[in-house]
Amino acid sequence: MSEETIETPAEETGKGLRAQLEKTIAENKSLKADKLTDGITAIGLNENDGLGKAIAKEYSGEYSKEAIASYAKEEYGHTFEALPVVNPQAAVITQGQAQVDAAAQGAGSAPIAPTQAEALAEAEAKGDYATTMAIKGQQVADMFR
Repeated sequence: MSEETIETPAEETGKGLRAQLEKTIAENKSLKADKLTDGITAIGLNENDGLGKAIAKEYSGEYSKEAIASYAKEEYGHTFEALPVVNPQAAVITQGQAQVDAAAQGAGSAPIAPTQAEALAEAEAKGDYATTMAIKGQQVADMFR
């Protein structure tokens, strides 16, 4: 029998697994740093200056905004009041509504021409027989067309 050699891929050897572990650890560290930066920024601090820098160096808890805000308050007495969220389209909406309101104030109802039946009823009510006869004559002429 011949002896076959089986090559093991580099990823399955100890060296490949160690490299993959180091890569994953570095990636994890980077993601945690990004989350910490986001949390510090969310409570109104700068991670490169003052209190934000101190928190960035020593904080090791959960990376949520609430947890970082709680830590900053307990350790340093820092409180952060979140500003109300303003819709970026609010100014455009307000301006558009003002234009609609201005147009509505200047607009009135357009006079509607009376229908033939209404004109006939009005002429009969006034006793204007000439107009009444003209309207009825027109109706008869329209029937024969």
